[in-house]
Amino acid sequence: MAFLIITALILIPTFLFLFIGGKVRDKFVFEKVGNEEIVDVNDAVKLLRRNEKKEYTSGVLYLTNRRLAFFKYRFNWLGIIPFIGEAFISIFIDKNDPIEIPLHQILDYTFKGKIIYNNNNSRSEGITTFYIKNGEEIEFDIYTLELINNKKPDILIALDRVVKTLDNPNAFVPNNQ
Repeated sequence: MAFLIITALILIPTFLFLFIGGKVRDKFVFEKVGNEEIVDVNDAVKLLRRNEKKEYTSGVLYLTNRRLAFFKYRFNWLGIIPFIGEAFISIFIDKNDPIEIPLHQILDYTFKGKIIYNNNNSRSEGITTFYIKNGEEIEFDIYTLELINNKKPDILIALDRVVKTLDNPNAFVPNNQ
């Protein structure tokens, strides 16, 4: 009986925070230019490094038809609380300091998905490094459920699709103003 009560006290708030966080993420408004629209969103992203500066911060990555925009979670330190803390931080997105990568500035990116097994637990990493024209390198850990099947995250598949329209001179090119 006590196990059921404890489980309910953990699971119910976790699902509630995840539901609220999803609604907040869907209604999150940031500055867009002209005909910019959101193509895909991934809220299970960690910024690992920018050039040589290491950063381990969680956030949400938006792909628009013009850029990739990463917004950090405001209360990232609450992630130390298992389940509930990780779900709770997804409600608070910080608009003040986004990392933006214009799509026409991306030279290439690499995705290295790997699953690490240690004793009785496992950990998965979807390390994605973006190489920018100005020599900058930005590295994210983009989580995907299909990593065991070696599938790229949906946001990277959508990025490939959007970039192909940018390279087609006959297609509408949203990055040219």
